[in-house]
Amino acid sequence: MESQELIVRIDFVDRPGLGYDIFQRFETHNTDKIGMEVTHGHQMMIKFRCSNQEESETLIQDLLTVQGVVSVKLANYMPYEKREQELKTILDLVSEGIIAINTNHKVTHINEVAARIFYTTPEKALNQDAEFLFEANAPIFETLKTGIPYSLKERKIRRNQRLIHFLTSGVPILNKRGQIIGGVMTIKDFRQVEELLSKVERKPQSITFDNIIYESRRMRDLIETAKTVARGTSTILLRGESGTGKELFAKAIHAESPRSQQAFIPINCAALPDTLLESELFGYEEGAFTGATKGGKKGLFEQAHGGTLFLDEIGDITPQVQVRLLRVLQEGTVRRIGSSKEIPVDVRIIAATHRNLEALIDEDQFREDLYYRLNVIPLHIPSLRERPEDIPLIAQTLTRKIAKKLDKSEVYLTKESTDLLMAQKWPGNVRQLENLLERIINLNSSSEIKPSSFYEWADLAPAVPITKPESTAHQLIVPITEPWPPLKEIVAQVEREVLLKVLAKHPSSRKAGKILGVSNTTILNKMNSYGLGKIDEPEG
Repeated sequence: MESQELIVRIDFVDRPGLGYDIFQRFETHNTDKIGMEVTHGHQMMIKFRCSNQEESETLIQDLLTVQGVVSVKLANYMPYEKREQELKTILDLVSEGIIAINTNHKVTHINEVAARIFYTTPEKALNQDAEFLFEANAPIFETLKTGIPYSLKERKIRRNQRLIHFLTSGVPILNKRGQIIGGVMTIKDFRQVEELLSKVERKPQSITFDNIIYESRRMRDLIETAKTVARGTSTILLRGESGTGKELFAKAIHAESPRSQQAFIPINCAALPDTLLESELFGYEEGAFTGATKGGKKGLFEQAHGGTLFLDEIGDITPQVQVRLLRVLQEGTVRRIGSSKEIPVDVRIIAATHRNLEALIDEDQFREDLYYRLNVIPLHIPSLRERPEDIPLIAQTLTRKIAKKLDKSEVYLTKESTDLLMAQKWPGNVRQLENLLERIINLNSSSEIKPSSFYEWADLAPAVPITKPESTAHQLIVPITEPWPPLKEIVAQVEREVLLKVLAKHPSSRKAGKILGVSNTTILNKMNSYGLGKIDEPEG
């Protein structure tokens, strides 16, 4: 018959030799003791192995005859087993992977999350060499030597044709004398990190309008307008091509607003299928659909209460989601999937799109009523083609940033290179420019980036300076002093300057009228009005 493991709890009154007498009973019955622990001062737990129930009952009756023993009862767990089970439950409930190792590099604890990340099981990993999981150069091994903790180190490991990409932090385990007896590391799957970053940014935004790089008058005017509207609560629609920085503007507007200390939650509407987008935006009740989280889930509207919700690529949402979104904007309440309860929400909406919403309305792909709800304050972010004077400053700033990231010093663009960049069309705008510069800086061995590098490693058209023939270029100088005169006076001054220049070359009202597309009588009347005197008209 197979032996069984049992645990007895012995309550006792302490006396000299009590422990010896208890152990003697186990020896008398030839019962193997597996473990023992004294708890609460007057309670002893002993785990033992016996052949059958009759043998265990005989042992318990014998233990009751020991002087000082008050009671003997069977128990389910040894105290240390209960503590380990509680610890395992806690570790398996946290969202991060947790692994503990000893000074011999053996895995002593690993939770389910860490096991999944490393494509193993806790049973396989326990008591294995830690190099089996992390490889020999893992930062936790340095912590075991030095006692110095580390934080958020990015690691990539390839095992069995699988890439394991994660962030890790580690601390040493010290005994009471301050000696290192092990180490604990936390593991966060990088996909989980990206998911969190794409959903909620709870901290006050570090992105402000100071982070937007520009030199052009057009961008300066746009930012001044954006700062003004940021102080209100109206819905803002950011229009512009891909890569122009719509999310950057959304974050800056939030940072400038009275809601800056509340949540800023961005979501890319084009990145999710409509069913998932609905559940993310509006939340759901428990049991609303197969796979719904127990207890239900708050949607992003509820999470953004008091703050800002940024709906990127709003032009890509389906008609079904458009109807639900319109209702939230009209009523100021949200209804979770599977619920009839209306939940009030105070959320400022900033939407963005690179698509032509007006054309989508004509094609019945976008609701006109939703368009008017979103288009309360439209802001158009110009493309790089519309503000080429910003390109040199943006390019030099990005070059410094990329060089620092790649640990390269003193990398700069020559004037010829910035001229070349200004001549390009940039369909991908700032995002395309940044990606191209990172490629060039990676491949360029010199600190100076010349046009030849762009011709070699990028498909850029040579810069061709555009000049106009001198004979067709006319400059008018019209001095205007503040305060500004009425527009009528400014127009009159321009007309006077034009007449002077034309008549200087063509001293005939008929010729001047023909060039300017008016009658000679109009020319004569204007000359009289502006006090330009008379001209000798040729006969005939």
